[in-house]
Amino acid sequence: MKKSTKTTIRIVSILLALLLVLMEVGAIPNIINYHFWVLIIAYAMLVFTIK
Repeated sequence: MKKSTKTTIRIVSILLALLLVLMEVGAIPNIINYHFWVLIIAYAMLVFTIK
């Protein structure tokens, strides 16, 4: 996997986690009902890019 692809996947996973945190705080409206699973997917994407 190219370095640019890994970087893009990492950025997307961080943005997903940040989006969920902002929804929990109430800064933006709740648009995703499955917070836990989205956070798991973001973590898996991050772990996938480490190796």
